Amino acid sequence: MANNTTNRKLPLKMPPDWEPPVPAWSSVFAENQQDVSMCIIGCQHKSDAYISEFVGALNGLAKNADVCDFATCEDKDGLSQTIAIIYWMDAQACADWLHSDVVTLFWELYSDDKWGFGIFREVFNVPFERLETLFSGPVHNHGFSQIRKDIEGPIERHGYWGGMRDRIPLSAENPFEAHQTLEVIEQQGNRVVVRAHENLCIIRSGQDWSHTTGTQREEYLNQIEPVLKAGMNFLRDEGDEVNCYSCRYMTQFMPFKGKQECTFGLAFFRTMSDLEAWSESHPTHVAIFNTFLEIAPKYGPDLQLQLWHEVSVLPAGSQYGEYINCTEGTGLLAGVKLS
Repeated sequence: MANNTTNRKLPLKMPPDWEPPVPAWSSVFAENQQDVSMCIIGCQHKSDAYISEFVGALNGLAKNADVCDFATCEDKDGLSQTIAIIYWMDAQACADWLHSDVVTLFWELYSDDKWGFGIFREVFNVPFERLETLFSGPVHNHGFSQIRKDIEGPIERHGYWGGMRDRIPLSAENPFEAHQTLEVIEQQGNRVVVRAHENLCIIRSGQDWSHTTGTQREEYLNQIEPVLKAGMNFLRDEGDEVNCYSCRYMTQFMPFKGKQECTFGLAFFRTMSDLEAWSESHPTHVAIFNTFLEIAPKYGPDLQLQLWHEVSVLPAGSQYGEYINCTEGTGLLAGVKLS
């Protein structure tokens, strides 16, 4: 579905004669590409737990995926979560992989209590008509955009409240308002499976400061990042106030090589409207937005900090999270009441 201004049932949010304050770009994928599958597979553990075998095994299993990013964070329960975000551009290939003998054996192996940590997987498939991407520069390629075909821009639809929605093609006819509730569909002992509801909104929003130097590096680390972290911690610890089920503020790393100068927030909101409401009016995000606009425009195309995000609005269907030996605040578990 082309995201154009003709034949829209719902109007654009973009103000008349809009000129963005800073440039931005969006990814372009092959015309025959209809959707993307995202598997978040990880473990929840104490900071000193031995997880090297888990990470190594997961890294090996994901070698044939289109994209695999590893990251870690501290969660609201004071535990660490270490994950791989694995993207597939072929939904059937993803399904076959998840049900393969090697992945099944991996899952069964690390389900055992003897390891001393919990494991989880969150599996989503999103049509391209229900997602959008945004980048602060034309050469940035993060998330599933690492395998994009091209990039378009500078684009017009960004930098105003509602731009995120305007960039999603299906928003021309769907307000994405209808939602049910997260549902526990299986619960046996320490294992819980949660089904996601239609129009649940996922945002992965990242920062790459590996190319920054001098003043730009200092401005990011001393001015932008502290405000950003405060906003992510609010969503992590008090997200229920704004209908955010879960937020992980994660640092990327290369397995057995160390951390990268890249972070991202990975958050699950009840709906896109809830994400928009937090973005537009909550003090924690307004502070992030204003701090960025105080710094970025003066650099224009010479901005060294790479900012990006991908936003998805889930369709109805087999979108789920499975949790074994995890705390009740983990991922989609945070949005359900367990018996």
